[in-house]
Amino acid sequence: MAELKPTTPERKKRVLKHFFRYHLIRLHRLAEDPGAIALGSAWGIFVSFTPFLGFHLILCTIMCIVFGGSKLASWISSLIGNPATFPVFFWADYTLGGWIMELLGITRDTSTKLSLEGLSLDALANDMSNIIVPILFGAVILAPLAAVIGYWATYKFVELTRHRRMKRMKLARQKYGKA
Repeated sequence: MAELKPTTPERKKRVLKHFFRYHLIRLHRLAEDPGAIALGSAWGIFVSFTPFLGFHLILCTIMCIVFGGSKLASWISSLIGNPATFPVFFWADYTLGGWIMELLGITRDTSTKLSLEGLSLDALANDMSNIIVPILFGAVILAPLAAVIGYWATYKFVELTRHRRMKRMKLARQKYGKA
């Protein structure tokens, strides 16, 4: 039986780098319009900022069907929301949402504090209304903002990589002839 190699920080970095590069390549190789790919990607990023865990792929699919966009691009982009990033997204949503609620004069129980250290399923289950409402208020602002940035970045990425690929193909045709 083969012995497993121990996981080192360098190996973890290599694996993560490969994972993200693989998904970027998949995005750029989609045979769709760059606008459709970017729109699908924006929906995936948008949904990742919402607290609807377990429904992200379903929401991405519905958004792409209703408003357009590449479903595959939205699924790939929804990977931005993962166990490593959800605490940061929800903390940012919660903080911004609490501030918005204060500005609007909406009262809430402030005895519940959401922090990155104390984030647990028990806290979420016990104080759901005190936590989820500010997260939703924050997501109303952060999700569209992240989606717009994601749309622009994806569109530019796909456009640039396709332009470079066409340039390489043209040079190869000139160099080796039109075979």
